[in-house]
Amino acid sequence: MSRLPLAFSAIATALIAASLLSLPSFAANSANSTDSAGHHGNHPAHEHGVGKLDVALEGNTLTLHLDTPLVNLVGFEHAATSARDKETVQAMAKALRDAGRMFATDAAAQCKPAEIQLQSAVLPPALLGEKTASGAAQAAAPNDGHADLDGDFTLVCASPGALNTVDASGLLRAFPGFQRIDVQLATPKKQAAFQLTPGNAAIPLN
Repeated sequence: MSRLPLAFSAIATALIAASLLSLPSFAANSANSTDSAGHHGNHPAHEHGVGKLDVALEGNTLTLHLDTPLVNLVGFEHAATSARDKETVQAMAKALRDAGRMFATDAAAQCKPAEIQLQSAVLPPALLGEKTASGAAQAAAPNDGHADLDGDFTLVCASPGALNTVDASGLLRAFPGFQRIDVQLATPKKQAAFQLTPGNAAIPLN
């Protein structure tokens, strides 16, 4: 998997680590808690239909890191070489970059997307809407047939005290390839694990 996302602050990263360490103690307290058995380190095994979402709130900054098999988003995991595949990837990237729609927050919190980064070993950054250095070459990446996409989303909230829920219904509607998304939540007040499904996509922060 890719290295820890740059969009995560050091404090948010520490919160995620603390959440993972304390998972066995709090998982039983959540009706929607997930079992970490079968996971490898901080990432689940590559499983089609399943994604992983780390959510952290620190101060007025909400950060989300999505780690998913590419097939869940575009229906394939190979390099996009045909015009049709490229159009599919570009449409996927455009949808993900509408972070306010993918991850709806309470209107009173006034959360606005501040930074979005998308990365996949088999897709050129430019195809994902990422800015690259002029003349930079796209290195060929090995592909074992199980390519992933990492998405980092940073939202800044004018009134973080009014932020109670993150709703990922938009993400699940836009990408029906997801059967479930395993969530790790870490805030200064709460650590929890959830499973999101198309019929249950709300992440309570309090």
